Amino acid sequence: MLTFIAETREYVWGELRNGDRPDGKQIGHHIRNVYAAMPAGVKQIYGRADSGFYCWDAVEAYEECNVRFTISARKTSRLVDLLRKAEWKPSKKTDADMECEFRYQPEGWQKEYRFVALRTEKARGGGAGGS
Repeated sequence: MLTFIAETREYVWGELRNGDRPDGKQIGHHIRNVYAAMPAGVKQIYGRADSGFYCWDAVEAYEECNVRFTISARKTSRLVDLLRKAEWKPSKKTDADMECEFRYQPEGWQKEYRFVALRTEKARGGGAGGS
């Protein structure tokens, strides 16, 4: 697991792993180490993580460290059901075609959070040489 500052691509913290997916406790520990490695003058930290960090332990660590965060969600069946029922509207501030927003509490999480989803329409076509 490696963490970098997005704007400068500077390395902040990392751990060599054996290739197995880290469990929630290891992810939470990593986030706390990243926070501890930041210089004292840093006022606000924004975390951005892929779906490998989608677990309560990551959310809990981000909140404990007062970090604002975005984590890509895993498409569980409960979440997909909510996405199907969501009120989609045009997405004017992104490259996506549509967006929705709702509150959701994944299984095992201590409270609900704001979830935002983007939808991009796939181009229709007949493939190579199609009309």
